[in-house]
Amino acid sequence: MLSRQKLEAYLQGEQIEYHLDESDADRIVVIFQTQCLSNVSLDITILNNRTVLFLSRMPLSIPPEHRLAVCEYITRVNYGVILGGFEMDLDEGDVNYKIVSALGRETEIDREAFCRLLYLGNSMFDKYAPGILAILYGGMSAAEAYQSLTKSKN
Repeated sequence: MLSRQKLEAYLQGEQIEYHLDESDADRIVVIFQTQCLSNVSLDITILNNRTVLFLSRMPLSIPPEHRLAVCEYITRVNYGVILGGFEMDLDEGDVNYKIVSALGRETEIDREAFCRLLYLGNSMFDKYAPGILAILYGGMSAAEAYQSLTKSKN
């Protein structure tokens, strides 16, 4: 069974500084510095006794004139993603990476699985945020930004 105390113990074991959300007793907030971005906020929220949400938030909002291109870009990215996915609020321009972990009745999240989920959003931002930045500041189209990242892998 999930509990905030269990998740806090995992964070303490990893020596990660975190904050409790005063308005939501089931939410923990961690701020990360990734290779590509500063101040990536990770909200860890227990949705029920078997489900936890990991929501990594990009530290900038997408300006209205770039939202459709970024939406196309993250759709291209999400097509190949196995666990979790990017989402964008089309009204506000917020970009998140969302992972929901559901446990079986007899299962408890273990430290190794927790750590994988804890860092996955950061890894995905490090891997794919350069494409978003290329759209915003480099004048690339969504397709060009996506192709530039997939070509650099080969």
